[in-house]
Amino acid sequence: MKKHPVATVVIAVVACVVVVAMVLTMRRTAASTDDPGGASTAKQAATGRDAPFLDGTLIRFSESFARRAGVSAVTVSAKELEPIISVTGTVAFNRQQFAAVGARISGRVRRVFKMVGDQVSPHMILAEVESAELGRTEALLHGTRAKEIAAETDMKRERQLALAHISSEREAEMANAHHEAARAERIAAEHAVKALGGELNAEIGILFIRSPIAGKIVATKISRGQIVEPTDTVYEIADLSSVWVELKVFERDLLGIRVGDVVDISTQFRPEKPLLGKVAHVGDVVDPATRSALVRVVVDNRENALRPGQSVNAKI
Repeated sequence: MKKHPVATVVIAVVACVVVVAMVLTMRRTAASTDDPGGASTAKQAATGRDAPFLDGTLIRFSESFARRAGVSAVTVSAKELEPIISVTGTVAFNRQQFAAVGARISGRVRRVFKMVGDQVSPHMILAEVESAELGRTEALLHGTRAKEIAAETDMKRERQLALAHISSEREAEMANAHHEAARAERIAAEHAVKALGGELNAEIGILFIRSPIAGKIVATKISRGQIVEPTDTVYEIADLSSVWVELKVFERDLLGIRVGDVVDISTQFRPEKPLLGKVAHVGDVVDPATRSALVRVVVDNRENALRPGQSVNAKI
């Protein structure tokens, strides 16, 4: 079959176009491989923008763009990945540094020395309470002391008489027994005064409410003239140099938490300065309503950055 002259020309032209396209492609690839920076610069110059662009299968950008965007290159290395659990929590008092103070007996408040916000030290007097019950017990103590003194004097006299053979040895022994009984009564009365919160050799009928720890008074329910009962808590004192953060962690995340794990604590008003804490306890009981357990974190709070009742974000 004889080919038409026009068809032959068309085929020749198409073949030439294909060859030229292949040559141009090979040159462009070689140029981009030999001078990638030059291609990037030329592309950016053509567009007039210092921005990343797609070059084949590569994304190219200039050094100035990398500096602006914070892009850097590092050597690839193998590391062990640690999962991070993000939860919310609430700041609470460290119960090992907290005291609820009350009166052991009923009475009327006579004087108040310390109020909310005051710093206190151990054994510092916070208030005075007048108590009839304490007064009766202290009066009984004074009576037993007088009896002991009299019994001691009688014992010494009977001993001297027995040595002089004026009285019998039995009378001396009886006097000694009376003295021991009076001494026991005095000791029992002293313990009764202490059990009521009273102090020996103090003003009769006055109970001093003292601070058991050093810290700050965070709550008080006392005023002059008020009647207090043994069940009343009149002061709450806390050492806020250390606080607890109580986190509610879902049960699916509990297996990944261990005592001693480091926790980042951040607050809403200062999220850029997280505080470090450590897990002190992982709850053993899951709340069936929330499907979560309590995780307790101890945080150093000597800078007073956290306040009990405050909500925080935590990363375990």
